[in-house]
Amino acid sequence: MEVRYISTIVFTAIFSVFGIYHLLSFLVLKHRILLYYAILIFGLTLHWSLYLFIEGRFGPNIANIAYHASLVTAMLTTFGLLKFTENYLNIDKEGNPRLFKIYNLLILLVIVIPVLHILNILTVINPLLSEILELLAACTALVTLILNIVSGFLLFKTKKFNTYYLYANTPLLISGVLYVVTWFLMNHFPINTGFIVLVSAILITLQLILFSILIGFKFKFLEDENIKMQVAANELLKIEVDKQTENLQIAKQKLEDQNGELVKVNKLKNKLFSLITHDVRAPLINLGQMVDIIESEFVNEDMKKLTGKLKSDISYKITMVNGLLQWSYNQLEGVQLNKEKCDLQSIFSTIKKEFEKMAMDKQIDISLDTGCETLLIDKNMLLVVLRNLTSNAIKFSENGQKVVIWSNCFSGAIEVGVKDFGVGMDMDWYENLEQRDAPKTSLGTDGEKGTGFGLIIAKDFTEMNGGTLRCESTKGAGTNFIMRFVKE
Repeated sequence: MEVRYISTIVFTAIFSVFGIYHLLSFLVLKHRILLYYAILIFGLTLHWSLYLFIEGRFGPNIANIAYHASLVTAMLTTFGLLKFTENYLNIDKEGNPRLFKIYNLLILLVIVIPVLHILNILTVINPLLSEILELLAACTALVTLILNIVSGFLLFKTKKFNTYYLYANTPLLISGVLYVVTWFLMNHFPINTGFIVLVSAILITLQLILFSILIGFKFKFLEDENIKMQVAANELLKIEVDKQTENLQIAKQKLEDQNGELVKVNKLKNKLFSLITHDVRAPLINLGQMVDIIESEFVNEDMKKLTGKLKSDISYKITMVNGLLQWSYNQLEGVQLNKEKCDLQSIFSTIKKEFEKMAMDKQIDISLDTGCETLLIDKNMLLVVLRNLTSNAIKFSENGQKVVIWSNCFSGAIEVGVKDFGVGMDMDWYENLEQRDAPKTSLGTDGEKGTGFGLIIAKDFTEMNGGTLRCESTKGAGTNFIMRFVKE
């Protein structure tokens, strides 16, 4: 018996070392198979160590507790074996639905049986129920061992390391069968179990050594597989990157070709504008000056009316060319903002001076109402807008009426506008300004022609400076164009 006692201590220590080793491996590597194997070994270690107490060396009470605890430790070992085998052989719901259900049923049993056993001890202490639970636990352990053997055969060729499972697990399965059979026999026959227990301990130790080696090889295999998968993924990624790079190069070439075409178009556009500016506008201005000189020489009123009509036509053509140039530059080339603090009184005076002759011809008075002195805006753009609005105001005013160029300050905004008291305008045309495919022309009160570009330019330039342009008009009562800017 002393040999049995010493061998129990020795093998318990060996099992404990293996259990601690695999638990530490799990904490480092985070693989669940190591955790389940550690549970199996710790359950086996606890179960094996109970012999030290069951023999009664520490009193009958301790022996009784150890005897009842043996069922719990046996089920803990069985639970570890079930989860380890399920994980090692990759038994899952999709690949092996039947085996998966059987394993789950057995796992449920090895959890329920110890719970019922502990409740029975703590409450009713029914001997018959204890015997039934012990028998059910032994049967469950035996079925688990048989199931592990069957699983090994069924999944022998599915994966590389499943082949080694039966070989490495053979000592544990043999020792388990011996142990369970011995447990059945010792309850009915007086047999000496010392030799069988020693053989079982040796077989279990051999199995622990084999499985520790096997798990090491399996992790090395998994690592190699991961490296191969990573290399394959890198190759696929490289192919995809090369493909995308090629597509980007094609897109870049297309973009460069398009840019080249745009450069050519831009050069052509600049030549066109140069042609309009130098070969059309300049001769028209010279022609107008020549008509002025010729008109001064005429005394005949009919001839003066003729030259006056000629001057009006030339003025219209010059206005049309200027409007076309301004609008085209804005649409095709873009205009750079150069905001500055502008003196509105000075700007209004400049506009008034430019349109004095045009206003004088219709006996129209241009008055200035500067309620707000300064405005942060692009000066050249403001002049263009005011020229267009003032020209329209004079054009659509009757002889002897008045045009007002004005500004007002409010708490959060500044308004600048041009107001007339002429014929008014069609509000629908102004509200649909952005939807026009081409400018709409109209005649003034004296038959003056308009290009239709003026309001388009005024609206664009106002919005480019962060403002809004709106129109208040009543037929026969005049028109008031209002530019509104938020104070900055």
